[in-house]
Amino acid sequence: MKKIILLLSLLSVFRPAFAQDSTKITYSVETDTLVKQRFIDRYENVFMTKVPTRHMFKIGIEFYPLGHFEYGSSNLHTKSLTLGYEYKLMPSISLGINLKSNGSWSQSSVFSGSLAANIQGRWYFDMNRRIREGKSANNFSGNYLAIVGEKYWQSYYNVYPQIRTGLEFGLQRRFFNNGAIDFAAGVYYQRYRDGNLISEFSNLIRKEKDFEISTRTTLGLAFGDWKRTGRIPACDILRCDEAVYSQWKILWPIVRISSNIINGSIGVAYERKLGNTPVSINTQLLADYNHINSNFILNSRVYNPRQYQIQSSIQARYYFLQKQNIRKGRGGNNLSGFYAGPNVDYVYYYNSEMYDRNKLHLGAGINYGYQKTLFRNAYIDISGTQSWNLLTNQSGKNRLGSFRIGFGLSF
Repeated sequence: MKKIILLLSLLSVFRPAFAQDSTKITYSVETDTLVKQRFIDRYENVFMTKVPTRHMFKIGIEFYPLGHFEYGSSNLHTKSLTLGYEYKLMPSISLGINLKSNGSWSQSSVFSGSLAANIQGRWYFDMNRRIREGKSANNFSGNYLAIVGEKYWQSYYNVYPQIRTGLEFGLQRRFFNNGAIDFAAGVYYQRYRDGNLISEFSNLIRKEKDFEISTRTTLGLAFGDWKRTGRIPACDILRCDEAVYSQWKILWPIVRISSNIINGSIGVAYERKLGNTPVSINTQLLADYNHINSNFILNSRVYNPRQYQIQSSIQARYYFLQKQNIRKGRGGNNLSGFYAGPNVDYVYYYNSEMYDRNKLHLGAGINYGYQKTLFRNAYIDISGTQSWNLLTNQSGKNRLGSFRIGFGLSF
């Protein structure tokens, strides 16, 4: 009996040990969200999406398609200085007014540009949803639909409509403390002062009223009631330290289509570094088209001109501050910075009738400029070229120069 009691006592002592051996151990794996969270933080820091804003003053440069161009011309945009103010009536509704001007005073003290004012009612259609989901505060960084009314006061050239109203789809982003960018495309109804454009050179007969589809881009500065941040994450937007050895670049399209004018410009480029050197090879192709669907009367002759030009080039670019920036920790081994190098280009220009001439240009010269990769898949390239025609028997000047402000998508 004593032996049985002793055995039961031993079993009761060791029971926890036996029970412990039968304990099940389970494992779980949680996905690391550090990369995703870092991208979200960068987006919020760059575009200030969590910073409330009720009113905003804007100053910038607006790029809008021209209605004409000439051989080798890079002036495919008209550039206007803009001043604007936008106020939030509700989180998703704002009201804004903008003033803009282009051109200059001529030697005869005649203003050869235009003045314009417009009023916009904007609906930020995804703003309320983003605020509910905690992705945004009540501000001006968002996608919108806008009703636009515009009035022009212009010079004697009379190349702009007198009144313009329309509907726009746009993307506005405020970045850093005082940066702002606005892309828009719209459909507009416009009315001209009369049916004739009379200048010192020609008489243009056109429709007094028509519809237009066009794009515009505005780059500039913004000031408002937001709290300024002390730390500006510049490299989050400029991608300073990232290594980029090659990229495709697609030019932001320029479009202007109406019953009087059809105008457009597209472009694509590919750039690749030569190893780890600050030298790259950039190849690009640009195409511009313009058709004035009206009648020019010049020297008692009627013209209905159609123009297009194709420009292709191969450039060697030397980013001459890249090594210094890498040593000082201010940049990476990429395709950003000031550059210069040799350039070979080919231009074919066609004009159906106005000047009775086509032109070919096969030239050699130099290219220079400043390029920067922006955001996640964007770039800006401010570039100029000078080349001398190697072909003989071509009319016009032997030297062809161009200057472009290009921006678009990069991959």
